[in-house]
Amino acid sequence: MNFLYDSDQDTRGSWETVLIILMPTVNTPEVSAALICNSFKFTAVPQIDCDIKAGKIINPEFIAKCPAGCQDTKYHVYGTDIYASFSSLCGAAIHSGVVDNSGGKILVRKVAGQSGYKGSYANGIRSLSLPRWRESFIIAEGKHKKGVTYPTTLEYSSSKGSTVKAGNSSKVLESGNDFLQQRDDERIQ
Repeated sequence: MNFLYDSDQDTRGSWETVLIILMPTVNTPEVSAALICNSFKFTAVPQIDCDIKAGKIINPEFIAKCPAGCQDTKYHVYGTDIYASFSSLCGAAIHSGVVDNSGGKILVRKVAGQSGYKGSYANGIRSLSLPRWRESFIIAEGKHKKGVTYPTTLEYSSSKGSTVKAGNSSKVLESGNDFLQQRDDERIQ
C-alpha cells in the first residue's frame, strides 16, 4: 500500500507535503510483522523576482528562491559581503557566490546599517560603493538552520511606508549576538 498525505497547513504556518510509504509483510512464525514507514518533509520556499530589494521585505531573516537570469546590470548591488538594503537580493546572491545566474535558494539576514559599503567585481556582477545606509543584509546558502522556522510567505512594505502582510510567518530578530523568535503578530517597533 502506498499513501500520499498532503497537509494544507500546519500550526506553525509552513506548507508541508509528507510522503508515507507503508509496506505490509507476511506474518509467519519465521518472519515477524514489519511496518516500514518513510517520511519526507518538503517546506515551501517563497519565490522572489530579480529586482526585489531587501529593504522592501519586512522579514528580518528568511529563505527565498531566486529565478534564473538575475546577472543583469539593471539589478543594482551596493557593497561586498554586507550589502545595502536597497540592493537586488538575487544580484547580491550572485555577487557573493551563493548562487549563479541559474538561480537558487538564498538565506537572507538583515543587519544594522553600515558607515560605508565598498564596491567590487565578483562572479560577473559589479557592486557599487556607497556611504552610510540605514539597513544592511548578508546572504548565505539557502539551507534551513535546525530549530529555526522560516516564513513560507514574505511580508512586503508598501510604497507609502505601511506594511502589507502576505501570510503567517515566524520572525527571527537580531539583538546583539542573540536571536529571538517571535510570531509576526508580536511586532517590535
